[in-house]
Amino acid sequence: MAKFLLKNGANLTITDLRTKKELKGSLGSLKDKKIKFTLGRHAIRDFKDADIIIFNPAVSYFSPWTKIAKKYNKEFYNDFTLFLKSLEEQNPEANYIGITGTRGKTTTATWLSRIIPGATLGGNIPEKGLQNIKINSKDFILELSSFQLEYFHKGLKPPKIAIITNFYTDHLNRYGTMAKYFDMKSRIFLSQTKNDFLILNADDEYTKKFLAKKPKGQVYLFSLKKLPQNKNGLYFKGQKIIFQEFGKIQNITKVLSLADHEKANLLPSMLAAHLYGIGWPQIAGKIKALPNVNFRQEVVKNTKKWKVINNSAGTSPDATVAAIEKFSSYPNFILITGGTDKSLDFSKLAKKIKQCVKAKDMYLFEGTATDKLVGELNKLKYFEKADGQIFTNLSEIVKEISEHQNGTVVFSPASASFGKFKNEFDRGRKFNNLVKRYLGACSKSHRKNKEETDLSVEIS
Repeated sequence: MAKFLLKNGANLTITDLRTKKELKGSLGSLKDKKIKFTLGRHAIRDFKDADIIIFNPAVSYFSPWTKIAKKYNKEFYNDFTLFLKSLEEQNPEANYIGITGTRGKTTTATWLSRIIPGATLGGNIPEKGLQNIKINSKDFILELSSFQLEYFHKGLKPPKIAIITNFYTDHLNRYGTMAKYFDMKSRIFLSQTKNDFLILNADDEYTKKFLAKKPKGQVYLFSLKKLPQNKNGLYFKGQKIIFQEFGKIQNITKVLSLADHEKANLLPSMLAAHLYGIGWPQIAGKIKALPNVNFRQEVVKNTKKWKVINNSAGTSPDATVAAIEKFSSYPNFILITGGTDKSLDFSKLAKKIKQCVKAKDMYLFEGTATDKLVGELNKLKYFEKADGQIFTNLSEIVKEISEHQNGTVVFSPASASFGKFKNEFDRGRKFNNLVKRYLGACSKSHRKNKEETDLSVEIS
């Protein structure tokens, strides 16, 4: 963001509660730039003197700092709303497809970008931040987090097509209640009109609540089972994908060998591409080449001795439950989990662990979330003694596994990475490096190009 603003001629002040020492890496990339810094604190004077204030994603719209901006009648943005302002000024004819949800956002957005030729992918994705993409592109596919949507308000350009993949418990450390988190997700269709489209998950219990907000866009649904006859959308019937619109039924294609969560990402990707204007034969022809997405149940090593899955982006207990359900039937299942709590409930995950993971095959990465999970596991009398299975860093865990075991290793933290890593993507990259160090090189397909590993599905 700083580099983007400097490139566009801003006189820049950067203020951060972290100290110069804590920000050493970031500051190094900004050396020799003409910037005023206020570090280790925020000063009211900086807010008063600024013409425009840009808040980073960690700053809630409901924080004391945005209240100060409002008090002094300042223009203020986050990366998403600044992008929309730039789009309005520089490329008003362009449209965007917005994708949000608790899980599946990145995969859905990435797959959709492969189906629609020429669309630019960006948003809440590493290396594809909104200030790194070309504003003069024809159309955009944007992954949008609830943090980004907080700043969205009526009057800003709505997505031509909005997708909500699903809604699960998450980010309660930020929002306090599910109702407030739900309201942030709902903002994606806040300003849509009857000429826009809203894609919702018919299998998600919260979809009825989204519909109760009376969205103005045309609603299409996706489902892993047959849709009611009076609904428009895309669904699976066995291995067949069926499109249903205004009472007419159309067989699109047949897809084999996909897990349910992959099907639930594929359907909204296909449906959005169709509503965008891509023909069904062209969409079906793209399915086989869709890539696995980094850090989302990503198989990073697959040999006779080891199968290693990196699910670092699984930052909630629900995501780790899904990973356990998919991989626990594999030989010698080993789970690595734990991290920083986001005020979430770990009772369901604890029950799934007791059901599917042997205590000796459980490795915990220390943190406040780990403490809560251990408490739930102790209620179930899972451990004889948990202390010996809690580690202070990932390196110790991977080394310990390499020396004493072999089998299927799933890294799915079920929690945030605060205090230990920059974010879940930094955590995922470091885990891959440790796998390479202690368990040997990654699989050939992963080494060749991490983003080009296809789904290995059959279509007809």
